[in-house]
Parts: sequence; C-alpha cells; structure tokens
Amino acid sequence: MNYNLSAEQINKAFVDAYPAAAASGVSCEDIGHHTATARWTFDEAQLRPGRYISGPTMFMLADTALWFAVFSAIGITSMAVTSEMSIRFLRPAQDGDLLAKARVDSVSGKRIVGTIKLWIDGNPDRLVAVAQGSYARPQGQRD
Repeated sequence: MNYNLSAEQINKAFVDAYPAAAASGVSCEDIGHHTATARWTFDEAQLRPGRYISGPTMFMLADTALWFAVFSAIGITSMAVTSEMSIRFLRPAQDGDLLAKARVDSVSGKRIVGTIKLWIDGNPDRLVAVAQGSYARPQGQRD
C-alpha cells in the first residue's frame, strides 16, 4: 500500500508521539515508498572529545529513520516499536549534520525489517555507520 506521506506529516507525528523530539535535533528530511531519510542537526554541545558525534546519537538517528520508513510501509502508527537493532560503526562521524537513510527490506504480519545507512551531510558515499533492525507491528495493524 502507498500512504503518500510527506516529511511534514512525519515530523508532526514524531513530535506529537514524542514531545522531546522537538529539542532532539532530529527530523524527517524525505519520505518515499518504503524509505525515509532523517537528519540530526549538528550540535557542538552534544559532541564527544575530538568533535566526534557519539555512538548513541548515531544509533538514535538510525532507529528513528527506520521508524519513519516503517510509517511509509504501514501508515503512521506511534506504537510500532523497535524489536531489535544492531549497528556497525565504520569511521568517525565529525563536523556536520548526520543523515540516515532507512529502507524497509521486508514487511510481514508481525514485523518490519530494514537497513539504514548513515553519513555526514555532503558525503553520502562515505558511510560512517550501517545498521539493521526490525519493528514489531502493532496488534491492530497486523495482516
């Protein structure tokens, strides 16, 4: 099914479901068929020594990007929840906005599986991390 969602709709749903999102620096940049791109706006106050974007920040963005992509597959539902997630850090992430593009790989009656690629804005071919995860579908949304 195609839900024809906009980034603005996703961002509103994000803040409605999770009010702290407004201060997180995270937003949906783009939404497509089974894909979503999320952005973490660079914030020097949240950097680790060496000006590194922290692993927890990268993990949070990957998880959120996949949540947005899940919306493109099953509609906006705040109760789709992460059931597992793993991340591989490839190189340091420094000095720029962090982007994450999530792609839904599989949708079944009980879960949605996806892959996420992360990079610093301006360097989409130089990945800083890759992640894979799955979301549990809410009971009322299952096939």
